[in-house]
Amino acid sequence: MQKIETSPANFMADMEQFYDVSIWHFITINCLDTGEGFEVQYFFAKYDSFDEVVCYFFYSPYEASIPSIAPLIPSAYLGEGEMVDMFGIQIDGIEKGMFLDADSLQTPLRRGS
Repeated sequence: MQKIETSPANFMADMEQFYDVSIWHFITINCLDTGEGFEVQYFFAKYDSFDEVVCYFFYSPYEASIPSIAPLIPSAYLGEGEMVDMFGIQIDGIEKGMFLDADSLQTPLRRGS
């Protein structure tokens, strides 16, 4: 697997340059609470390759808002909605409440402040 670091500010430009729907399959999104902020990871697999996987990732402070990849890859809104509910991360255009009810434990996977 190839892991490529980017930043929230450069993420969408990097994705627009990298992502070609005829070459890459969007696999999933992952969020890690590092105790000091979030590491956000986006995984892609090459269609014609058995084992070529690319992970774009960046770090974000807790209070920052990050861009949504959903305008480029519409199915990503599910993973982004999960990150918003489970971690309390702020993602542009993604609202809270997709996976958790208002009376649920809020941000159950967040460990930092």
